[in-house]
Amino acid sequence: MNVGEIMKKDPITIDSNAKISEAISKMRENDIQQLPVLSEEKYIGMLTYKNILRRGSVRTNSKAYNFSIIAPRINENSNVMEAVKLLVESGLNSIPVFQKEKLVGIVTRLDIIRNLSDIYPDAARTKNYEIMTADVVTVDANDEIEASSQKIRTLDEFEIPVTNNGKLAGILRLKDIINNILMDKQKISYGQYTSGKSKVEIVASSLMDNPINSTEDNTIVDTATLMVKNHLHIIPITGKDSKLTGVVGITDILNSLETGTEEGFYIEISGLEEQDRDLYDITYFMADKFITNISRIIGNNGKLLFNIRKYKTEGKGKYSIRTKLITPKFSMEDDGSGYNYGKCIRDVLNNYETRLKNK
Repeated sequence: MNVGEIMKKDPITIDSNAKISEAISKMRENDIQQLPVLSEEKYIGMLTYKNILRRGSVRTNSKAYNFSIIAPRINENSNVMEAVKLLVESGLNSIPVFQKEKLVGIVTRLDIIRNLSDIYPDAARTKNYEIMTADVVTVDANDEIEASSQKIRTLDEFEIPVTNNGKLAGILRLKDIINNILMDKQKISYGQYTSGKSKVEIVASSLMDNPINSTEDNTIVDTATLMVKNHLHIIPITGKDSKLTGVVGITDILNSLETGTEEGFYIEISGLEEQDRDLYDITYFMADKFITNISRIIGNNGKLLFNIRKYKTEGKGKYSIRTKLITPKFSMEDDGSGYNYGKCIRDVLNNYETRLKNK
């Protein structure tokens, strides 16, 4: 199957000099998460909801090109599995499709999921429990939107489950947070203002959608169908009494696909900021050493995923680390937390090595 068969043709675009408020309105009106940015009809980059949210505070008259990012390109005649590989490696929700130098379409993660059975025949035999993330990050129904947006930002996701007393209560979408950002004279800020200009905090329950969920024994095709039907990138997995037992995201499904025979481990790190380059260095150094040690046990192909959360406690910075190791034959998860980042990473990787040696 070629990219041209599943891509969205003639994508909606935004001019590079358009105001960011216009871009947000266009994404909202068309229910899309990204816009190709053009300058005199020439493609210069992609604008995404995520990139806007990462700025935190934005001037309404800022130009779209200030928020555009460079995205990998793909040809419409390329195999779909090449698109899967680029989406996974880039971490982006979509990539532009070209015919020579002309922008002719856009292919998104949802486009892949929509055609999952044709792309990945084994999907009908793969169950949610085989690929789901068990350690679920959620927001409480009474959490303020600003705190909720922080969690979505660190997860690098488009939605997050909302819970009430530990039970699934709804799903909060990134686009609904941004769409409820109100404008003052100079910048977009979170919250609402009464006629007296006093700030009224918005909580997650006021913006969340109704709960949508699946079970551990359902197949990932069932889950993909729910994603497409409800325009979601994650599906909460529940057990008895609506208790969350995990979450399956598009990223989990894409990571389960075979992206080729090229040897090597793929390392993904989410949750860190640009200023955390030292933490990136530590993570890659220790992950590379770990992969060298375990390659003799499990071979030379796989993925190692890290999600890092930073928060303050007792006046000090603390880290919470969620990881998943995926190989052609199995997947496993491990988590850690503490004040010493290097020790947290080392402990998690040592746990993996011990478990693998005992397999």
